[in-house]
Formats: sequence, C-alpha cells, structure tokens
Amino acid sequence: MKYPKLSDRQDLRRKLMDQDIAALKVSYAKDYPFKGTSYRQWALAKASELGVSDGTIFYHTNDSYKAKMKAKNAKAHSKAADPEDYARHRAQESKRRVERWDRNPELREWHYRVSAKNDKRVQRKTVLGKSL
Repeated sequence: MKYPKLSDRQDLRRKLMDQDIAALKVSYAKDYPFKGTSYRQWALAKASELGVSDGTIFYHTNDSYKAKMKAKNAKAHSKAADPEDYARHRAQESKRRVERWDRNPELREWHYRVSAKNDKRVQRKTVLGKSL
C-alpha cells in the first residue's frame, strides 16, 4: 500500500495509490498505442486526469526510466558519498514530515500504525494508546 489518499489539498507528495498505478499501466497498454497521439500528449492528459505531473506518469509506465530514477535517488543522498548532504537531507525530510503531520494529524497516526505493524523485533499491541 502506498500513502493513504488524503482529503488534504495541501498534501505536497501527490503520490498515486496502487489501484491508480494499475489502471495507468492498463491504459498505457490499451489506449496509448491506438489513439494516434504522441506519448507526451497522452502522458499530459493522464497527468491532468490524475492530478500528478507528467514525470510521475512517465515513471510508472517506463521501466528503464524508473530504474534510472531509483539509482539516481539512491546515489543522491548517500551517507558514504557526502555525509553533510546526507545529514542535511535527513533534517529536511524530518521537517517536511512534521509539517505534513501538522496539516493532517491522521497521517501521523497512520505512519505510527504502519511502522508498528512492520516492526519485526517485537509484537506490538498498541500504538498511541489504541490497539492494533
């Protein structure tokens, strides 16, 4: 499962849910080659329909681009490559997380619940005073 779909219009992540990605791949396989439009036009139309950037559409429909971006992102904030950049990135990341949690407290609770369920060291029974 990806991030929960939030009603918060200020959610800056704009990620797609799993069912959106599956529908996008089906549409790419069925519709795109037969519509007679360029890939760019198709991607722009899908992006406006789903409310994301055309780069996100490209990422989910082009496997080589996806692999390239994953490698780039893994290398970009590597602790071994540049410890100062890594520390700065972690600080910005935690600041953004707190800002998101301030805008939508449900996201904070969701984060803690998912983290507790994924914890392998100990079997968690409660999170923030609520049972799992």
